[in-house]
Amino acid sequence: MILRWCASVFLCLFGFPALVFACTCSQSAPGKCQGLSTDGVVFLGTVTGIYAVPSSASSAASGPSATDASSSADSQSDGSSTPIFRYRFHIDERFAGPVASTIDVFTGGDDGDCGYRFKSGGEYLVFTHEGTDGRLYSTICDGTRTAADARALIPQLRAMRDGQHVASVFGIVRQVDPPFLDPPDDPDPPLSHVSIHLRSRWDRFETGTNAEGVYSLYDVHAGTYLFSAHVPANMELTDRNRASGLTPFTIPAGACYEYDVDALPTGEIRGSVLGPDGKPLPLASVELFRAGHYTADRPGYWSFQGSQGAFVFDHVGRGRYLLVFNRTNSLNPNSPFPRTFYPGVRDLADANPIILREGERLLNLKLKLTNGIPTRRLRVRVKWTGARPLGTVTVMAQADHGDNPAARLIAPGLYEFSLLESARYTISAWQNLVPQRIPARLGGATRRSSPSCAIPARIDAPPVSVTAAGAPQQITLMFPGLGCAKIARSQ
Repeated sequence: MILRWCASVFLCLFGFPALVFACTCSQSAPGKCQGLSTDGVVFLGTVTGIYAVPSSASSAASGPSATDASSSADSQSDGSSTPIFRYRFHIDERFAGPVASTIDVFTGGDDGDCGYRFKSGGEYLVFTHEGTDGRLYSTICDGTRTAADARALIPQLRAMRDGQHVASVFGIVRQVDPPFLDPPDDPDPPLSHVSIHLRSRWDRFETGTNAEGVYSLYDVHAGTYLFSAHVPANMELTDRNRASGLTPFTIPAGACYEYDVDALPTGEIRGSVLGPDGKPLPLASVELFRAGHYTADRPGYWSFQGSQGAFVFDHVGRGRYLLVFNRTNSLNPNSPFPRTFYPGVRDLADANPIILREGERLLNLKLKLTNGIPTRRLRVRVKWTGARPLGTVTVMAQADHGDNPAARLIAPGLYEFSLLESARYTISAWQNLVPQRIPARLGGATRRSSPSCAIPARIDAPPVSVTAAGAPQQITLMFPGLGCAKIARSQ
């Protein structure tokens, strides 16, 4: 299944979702509608100014300094704290809060990565909270989003403000692509005029989406419901927090729950990354790009080939695509080959596009690698001075350049690494012990009464440095004894 956005948990006034990037918000289940708070500030507004807030108290006294509105919100502070930005909005429509034509909203600082980065001239639905400094702040977790993403919620806010009937379940149904395959600056098209069904064990509710893909269901009883819609062929419904399919949700009586649904394409690209011997690599990372949109510094739709010897990209729509292995061209001893484009070429200009039709499944692509980076195998055996105590052993190889290799356990106490011949490595091992499972009385003394029998949380073997090109085939790392007469041997 596709790997969806890194994190997507949400806190909201009515249960509406907000995408979260490197940010964790509290999660709120569908609940009873709380309405608009009398002391909250909620509005639809357009950004007219972006200002960086000076970090020093002296410069703050002179007021924020104006910055380039097109780029200031993406700049980084030289200090260790997260920068704060002040955004000036023209209020296009007020839902809660004082009557005003303009308002300033802050984001960043203690909000960290949850700060919202508005763009100059953009229109947003803004939810705010009051900070400890008395200023109004807005974050991803408050539910702030673009006006386009709020088109299902705005009518419900108007109904709340005006004392009218509010929908029980509402949202947007739209067509999307997997992460990193969205065409640049191309909004997700709505699925207009499709039939919507909401079913529980006892109830059935039906409606349809409007031209903007928005639906609203009123007077839905408390219960557990499954959402369905008659979407076009070769598409599959999913919600924002799942890789595939829809799960039932439960609402209480009086709920006003925003439930946005995405329709993903059902196309699939499956294949293998082959080494020079024609066999699939045991570890390989590949990325998919729309043809014409590849850059080495931007990630694509990612997939991993493991012991099964195959990679899979699902929910891919029709189009022309570029497949690349080792996009960053890293020195990776686990997959020691340079950046390579499908079907097996080093130069982007020589790459063959992959053409996928609507709903098509390409199941046997072969990306062939050549010109491997020289490596050699090193085996590492771990031993103990005395009996082995209970605990988990970790063996690691730290490279002076390139990626660190992965350890492969090939026998009890015996590990194997693939090392770059051009690199030097520090081989180390440690064991996290389980003192509570070692007998309390060892050699006639208790751990409490005899310091020599104190059991540490961890023991380390002295590390060994090797140059891969000149290393022996096997080295041994020795764990020290614990100083007790008897220690239970692990099973």
